[in-house]
Amino acid sequence: MPTVLRESGYQFIIFTSDHPPAHVHVRKEGKLAKIKLDPVEFERTGGFNSGEQSKIIEIVRTHQAFLLSEWNRLQGGQGNES
Repeated sequence: MPTVLRESGYQFIIFTSDHPPAHVHVRKEGKLAKIKLDPVEFERTGGFNSGEQSKIIEIVRTHQAFLLSEWNRLQGGQGNES
């Protein structure tokens, strides 16, 4: 489970054996959320409060192209197929 990004105390992870659609898992202080990358939206908020959710979405949007690139690299180009 490679950590592909760390920012503002959040750890952004892509599991190598995961499934489409493209998404990242976000971990901080025992909480774990799941965010779709296109469109950027929560699939599971994982206990993060609304302020944290806004910050996470902002980070993912800022790094969306990079995160999608990492998803494709780690998943062998599976992209957003359902």
